[in-house]
Amino acid sequence: MTEDDDDLWPVIPSEIVADTLADPAVSADVFSTVVALTVAICENPWLPESDQVGVDPDWREIPIPNGYGIAEYRIGKADHHVILTRVVLF
Repeated sequence: MTEDDDDLWPVIPSEIVADTLADPAVSADVFSTVVALTVAICENPWLPESDQVGVDPDWREIPIPNGYGIAEYRIGKADHHVILTRVVLF
């Protein structure tokens, strides 16, 4: 691990997200777009494109680029990681 890695927030998919992305019906374009989004979240979980869900500033939602859907995630400050809780594909 390098010093630069300390700024990254590992993104862990929930079981339902893993199942959604493992579905053979999900196109390679959609899959790769979601993976690219997780990299962006890893670099900055408070992305300007994301919105707070409810009153908790660490519960976020963000549109998946290209109109592919919406992703929801929870920032775990204590554990310094992000849980990708749900991916709704359109």
